[in-house]
Amino acid sequence: MPEANKTVAEIIQAGTTFLEKHSIETPRLVCELLTSRLLQCKRLELYLQFDRSLSETQLAAMRRGIKRAAAGEPVQYILGEWEFMGHALRVDKRALIPRPETEGLVQTVLDCTNLWAEDNPVIADIGTGSGCIAISLALAHEKAAFVALDVSADALALANENAAKHQVSDRIHFAKGELADVIEPESLSAIVANLPYITTAEMEELPTQVRNHEPHLALHGGTDGLDIIRMLIQDATMALKPGGTIFLEIGAAQGDATRALLEADGFTEINVSQDLADHDRVVSGRLPVV
Repeated sequence: MPEANKTVAEIIQAGTTFLEKHSIETPRLVCELLTSRLLQCKRLELYLQFDRSLSETQLAAMRRGIKRAAAGEPVQYILGEWEFMGHALRVDKRALIPRPETEGLVQTVLDCTNLWAEDNPVIADIGTGSGCIAISLALAHEKAAFVALDVSADALALANENAAKHQVSDRIHFAKGELADVIEPESLSAIVANLPYITTAEMEELPTQVRNHEPHLALHGGTDGLDIIRMLIQDATMALKPGGTIFLEIGAAQGDATRALLEADGFTEINVSQDLADHDRVVSGRLPVV
């Protein structure tokens, strides 16, 4: 652990060594993130402050953060904030940590010219979690209206906090429940969802930080990972307008199966796109225009 009268560089190195002993992934990155938050600077700016000494108060805070990280708590939860699509969002154990793969989902929605050609599209974010998807889309398109649903009251509370922070609360209606319980038939222009898609077998293989700290309700998608996605696709055929589009984040091995589900329920123009690791990650499909 970091000791008194040490420079920033020495404190980061001591923390890194401590976390390595506890088998924490990317230990130096964790220490740099904690230190940059402590010093209220960007991580790359730390290199300009390597010779700086921390106060006793700062050092005590650093020790607390490193102890939490050593116990397996994700650094995002320790920081209490994480960036998504260029926006700082509050994050804690009430919802999943926003990930780069979900930024790819949001970008796919932003790139959908048919959707944004509508005057006032209405978009539902299903399983909103931290609210990262609905908030990012609302910040990008002022004329759209949003409904953000989740079955977790805790997640909805967090999403509401983030919407208020970014001043989009008046354009996002947050509600507890599932799509069929809340949305009128043929009322939506689009549905966007990052639903639980981890299979039962994969749950046992998740990194300890994820398995022990992030909400299982937002992770586990059943035996094949598609239980909740399957139900949403069926409900989407009723909730979407003719010509409406569904966008789904999926697991790396679920592209073909999700395509088949969409085809079976009458969706057309189905597209499966890959993430930065070339894994299937986002599937979209459109209801035919009658």
